[in-house]
Amino acid sequence: MPSSVSAPPKIPSRLRGDSTFSDSADRQASSIVQPQQAPAPSSETFVTVSRRVRIPDSIRVARCRRLPEYGPSVVFFSGGSAIRELSRALKNYTHNSVHLITPFDSGGSSAEIRRCYDMLSVGDLRNRLLALSDESALGNPEVIRLFSHRLDKAHSGVAQSELVDLLAGRHGLASAVNMPQRSIFLSHLRWFANRMPSDFDLRGASIGNLIITGCFLEHDRDIVTAIYLIHKLLGAKGNVRPLTGANLHIRTYYQDGTEEVGQHRMGKARAAALKSKIIKIDLVEHLDPDAFQEPQDCEIDIVSSEFIASADVIAFPMGSFFSSVLVNLLPRGVGRAITRRQCPKVYIPNTGPDPEMFGYKNVLECALVIIDMVRKDAGRVPIPDILQYVIIDTRNCFYCVDIDKAKIREMGITVIDVQLVEDKDCVVDQDPATLLANVQLDEDDTCSATFQKNHFLSPNKVLEVLLTLGT
Repeated sequence: MPSSVSAPPKIPSRLRGDSTFSDSADRQASSIVQPQQAPAPSSETFVTVSRRVRIPDSIRVARCRRLPEYGPSVVFFSGGSAIRELSRALKNYTHNSVHLITPFDSGGSSAEIRRCYDMLSVGDLRNRLLALSDESALGNPEVIRLFSHRLDKAHSGVAQSELVDLLAGRHGLASAVNMPQRSIFLSHLRWFANRMPSDFDLRGASIGNLIITGCFLEHDRDIVTAIYLIHKLLGAKGNVRPLTGANLHIRTYYQDGTEEVGQHRMGKARAAALKSKIIKIDLVEHLDPDAFQEPQDCEIDIVSSEFIASADVIAFPMGSFFSSVLVNLLPRGVGRAITRRQCPKVYIPNTGPDPEMFGYKNVLECALVIIDMVRKDAGRVPIPDILQYVIIDTRNCFYCVDIDKAKIREMGITVIDVQLVEDKDCVVDQDPATLLANVQLDEDDTCSATFQKNHFLSPNKVLEVLLTLGT
């Protein structure tokens, strides 16, 4: 490392291990210190209301757009980039969305940070905070560019020199950020750099990830404080939070009896080489694929559970089926929190191919996996307590799994089959043979090619349905 970055001291043991949640710890401490008291009399009465609505309801959507600060609390169980554009559009309709992010990513820039600092992944947290950031605020476009920048991917020396320029404020991306934001961000970046191990690989490192890591370390591994500070500096219009502070990795079990450890490995190579279906996931401590490891438990933190308890809509959105969506159901308490909350609960299946869904034949099979994973925590509760709606667009979108609406309805789940693409992308009176002309099928009838139907949903059209259900 160039001399202008001080030699890294050994990371003390208190800086290693699981992340802390200061707000949840405060809730827990308060409940222990304060004696149990009878609840104060309240004039509030809680009732369950059923109503018939048009999907989408343009009036309800317009109200949200006019007053987003009073918009509904839509809770997303997700990670990765699949709903990045949806999140960017979402902030125009509600500032009360909740994004519960899986912290187990083991690829890209996050992998090197996790290796050296023994911490949860921050990459997906950064992505979602950027998507929800206020792009119209003075100086924020420059902040977003800084947070989105990656150091040179090919040459370690170039990446190190670029980091030195950033730390000194000479780099164009740093100097473009207004004060005092620039001073705050560079302070966190210096905190990281001064504790960076000598073998840290800076190639391709995300500057936003490094800043969040520095903030995390500076505040005694409290991820809540780190997210809060970055959230305020970016002006994010929504709540972003990891479901748990546990520093664990995903283990994948395949139908052929093989296993893989690490989110970055799951589905992709195995499906391509061996064509084997994912049948189960759990969590382990280490990335070593050859070591025997017992499955590890972790628990949803108190405040994340409270967010679910006050949700207006709970969504299992599009995204990598196991590593972005289902993995969020592994921590203890998540299933119980979902089933206790009486609100619309929806599943939005992936359009286009998802390597992690290899071997799955229909949407109902995917929905049943969600139901089974929730029941492992919540017990054998009724299906409507877990999932009530499946949102699809069979006219305009091509799905790589079959959609048998009758069978889905037999399970007590309502199918909402509405337009989810922009008007210009609608399929209009085309010959079915033409629609299927470019679709190629594998030997097992799984599609794997380009489609004339859409495999990208319109963020605004999807939100119109969710907001109608939640208001």
